Amino acid sequence: MQPYDHSKIEPKWQKKWEKAQAGKAKTPSQKKNGGDEQKKFFGLIEFPFPSGDGLHVGHIRSNTAMDIIARKRRREGYNVLYPIGWDAFGLPTENYAIKTGLHPTVVTKRNTDNFRRQLKSLGFSFDWSREVDTSDPKYYRWTQWIFLQLLKKGLAYKQKMFINWCPKDLIGLANEEVIDGKCERCGTAVEKREKEQWMLAITKYADRLDRDLDDVNFLEKIKIQQRNWIGKSEGAEITFKITAGDKKSDSNVSTAESVTVFTTRPDTLFGVTYIVLAPENKLVASLLSHTKNADEIKKYIAEAKIKSEIQRTDAGAEKTGVELRGITATNPANGEQVPVWIADYVLADYGTGAVMAVPAHDSRDFAFAKKYRLPIRQVIAPYFENTTDLIPKKDLPISKRAIVHAIVKHPSQDKYLFISWKDHAWNSLITGGIENNETLAEAGKREILEETGYKNARFIDTSGSSWEIHSYFYAEHKNENRYMVARGAFFQLENEECVEITEDEKKKHDIVWLDAIKARDFLTHINQKYIWDIIQKESAYEGDGKLINSGKFTGRSSQEILKEITEFAGGKWVEKFKLRDWIFSRQRYWGEPIPVIHCEKCGTVPVPEKNLPVKLPKVKNYKPTENGESPLAAITKWVNVKCPTCRGKARRETDTMPNWAGSSWYYLRYADPKNKKAIASPEALKYWTPVDWYNGGMEHTTLHLLYSRFWHKFLFDIGVVPTKEPYVKRTSHGLILAAGGEKMSKSKGNVINPDATVTTVGADSLRLYEMFMGPFDQHIAWDENGIVGTRRFIERVWRLQEKLATATIIATDTTAAGTKDTLIHKTIKKVSEDIEEMRFNTAISTMMIAVNELEKETAVSISHYENLLKLLAPFAPHVTEEIWQTTLKHKTSIHDEAWPSYDPTKIADTISTIIVQVNGKMRASFETSATATENEIQEQALKLPETIKWIGEKPVKKIIVVKGKVVNIVV
Repeated sequence: MQPYDHSKIEPKWQKKWEKAQAGKAKTPSQKKNGGDEQKKFFGLIEFPFPSGDGLHVGHIRSNTAMDIIARKRRREGYNVLYPIGWDAFGLPTENYAIKTGLHPTVVTKRNTDNFRRQLKSLGFSFDWSREVDTSDPKYYRWTQWIFLQLLKKGLAYKQKMFINWCPKDLIGLANEEVIDGKCERCGTAVEKREKEQWMLAITKYADRLDRDLDDVNFLEKIKIQQRNWIGKSEGAEITFKITAGDKKSDSNVSTAESVTVFTTRPDTLFGVTYIVLAPENKLVASLLSHTKNADEIKKYIAEAKIKSEIQRTDAGAEKTGVELRGITATNPANGEQVPVWIADYVLADYGTGAVMAVPAHDSRDFAFAKKYRLPIRQVIAPYFENTTDLIPKKDLPISKRAIVHAIVKHPSQDKYLFISWKDHAWNSLITGGIENNETLAEAGKREILEETGYKNARFIDTSGSSWEIHSYFYAEHKNENRYMVARGAFFQLENEECVEITEDEKKKHDIVWLDAIKARDFLTHINQKYIWDIIQKESAYEGDGKLINSGKFTGRSSQEILKEITEFAGGKWVEKFKLRDWIFSRQRYWGEPIPVIHCEKCGTVPVPEKNLPVKLPKVKNYKPTENGESPLAAITKWVNVKCPTCRGKARRETDTMPNWAGSSWYYLRYADPKNKKAIASPEALKYWTPVDWYNGGMEHTTLHLLYSRFWHKFLFDIGVVPTKEPYVKRTSHGLILAAGGEKMSKSKGNVINPDATVTTVGADSLRLYEMFMGPFDQHIAWDENGIVGTRRFIERVWRLQEKLATATIIATDTTAAGTKDTLIHKTIKKVSEDIEEMRFNTAISTMMIAVNELEKETAVSISHYENLLKLLAPFAPHVTEEIWQTTLKHKTSIHDEAWPSYDPTKIADTISTIIVQVNGKMRASFETSATATENEIQEQALKLPETIKWIGEKPVKKIIVVKGKVVNIVV
């Protein structure tokens, strides 16, 4: 037998497959065997941006995964569409063109040719007849057509706004093109510049984009990303009137101005101690003449202008701001006048560009108030009602008490004083009632003296010292229900001078000194833990509770009065979204021209659809202009045109579309890529869409996925597509990292091109390694040595040919034959299930186990070997095709063979499904050998991620194993 030689086998079959158009999908009109229309499967990957560096190993991971699924679907009887194309417009190509002096069209052609060669060398079963290129005028004609439909419906518009601006490259940048506040292209610090931009009103679809996530099979983490970006929330819009002048003076004058804020927490309205405006808020400019520090304000606005949005909204960044001295806002809830500030942590285009600051109940406002010594007023008291061991008893009266919880620090050591009760399982702070006419400090000192004997405790007023906490519980030691209003107080002992405490106190409890690390866990009750946290950490309380210091609402639950307090303050209850409209224009050359014409007489006029596409003119200079306009603005012959409406003088729009445009609908073009009359025919779209399974990187599951869903919904609304969602299922893969765990990047020089690997060990070895190197959804570091293992595995499969024997010879050892039948059927079941769950690494390890067992035999059944090859074929298509047709003499391709099925009777006695319960509730299940011992079953159950999640840190009291059925873990 000849040794395995990938360098001959792989090119041989690639040529045959290309000639036979092996991956080509049938058109919808083609019937299977003259009967009903064949069921379809549309598998999609993110089409690559063809860079000058060529394909890298990260692309191969996603491509191989979907190739495996597509090949399996074909063999399950589906008409499979697995297409490919090029996301060719965009900044990277333009950057490369500027750097090298090559025209972007030349760069794109060279790069796509190289990518195509590389993809074919890896044996992917793409339908190459449907290849698309977003920079091809025949394609972007329809991108422009979609824009015109958006314009007709009022969803495309122009607006002046602040954009990220690179002062060196003279271009506007999208947020994703700003890295650490610097231009991705040249590294220059980015600033803000006001510019008129084309916008798409994606916000009009915000609710549907959020709501319809319930109807799709996306990974939960993808849905969470989508929903977080959309940011749906309900809340109140409340208006504060603005007054100019000293708030303590009678000479205040109304400015006829007001500011409306949006808040999800109107229950905290009585706690507003200042208002914050975004530096860019238009109200600031109109108030400037009324302020006493206009120069200071202007300087701050200029400084904020050069900060990126990411810098400004960084939760960990130090908060900065300037008061508009002489300006106040009136709180509509209590009539109080509060100062007005500007601060760069508030953005003009988020919400209303203004916030009501409640530092006691918002961590961002808290940090700002602490820095600038602004008032912090608590209006929500945490409320703890005991529902476990000290549940209030129905027949007992309620005693209401005001109490102090004293935190006492040692005079010289970093230790704190606690008491441990003898008759009750309680560990607590120094605690006692606040008597009539006592201050918080006086009550705390008295309790410290009475319970511990320490005389010289000095009260230190912290922001948490006046914090209220409300608790309702059964006081076992008094046999009564108590409603306690507790406040924390911090004390530092001046010295250790101490007096003898009473015998009664000694009988009740012991005193304990603990360091801060052990203190919180020592405390028994959650309310005291909270007191400890609020005083030690000095933080805001952002939860719900009982209203205090809130006028007629005091004592009410914060959750129940949200709409009532909004109405009381003259506000209105609204639904808001964090999502902002899509900035759609770029001042660049390499993108789709926006198909509108500006006429002084007629205004903005769409290019007639019959004149599409508006082609990019071929120019020598595609660098940005000095004034920041698109390079197209300098091409007067192209720019100056006649108005389509009045035939008067007019100018073309010179901005181009972002690279997101062409990638927002490319999957639709795959359905009918040669169509000259429409995006695709209605028949093709009805048959092929929605996409059945879309896999791509997690980095694209927010913006790209959101934009694509938006365009699809719009096209559904105007009757172009038949479904409201573009993708039924969306999964994601982890990144392949460079050796050492770093992200691959051109700047670091650690990008791995697959060409050398394909040459040395072959495409099949590389495909297998990419799928075997770790769980598909996790980031995995590339290890050149690891690929040796998958190459050896292929060679072992190859050498099994030497052991092939007829069924007659195998049948002489019926026991061995039966065992191998079981092995193969178990392998079929496991590999089939693992492919569907994208557990490719365990599918391969299962086939490796099968090969190990077959190698032990003196002879291997042809049928067993064939089934192994059928399972391996989607992973390693070349070597399996070679053995199938050359050695086994089959006339047709292994990739046309039906997917193998397993016989349940062959594996029924060998596999048990075990249900895992935690405290009697089902939390997981797994399969194991029917002969597994109780210890083995128990060990498997405890290792499951679901089990670990539900047990958490709770100690396991007992494990009950019902062999072959159930494991019940009691915690």
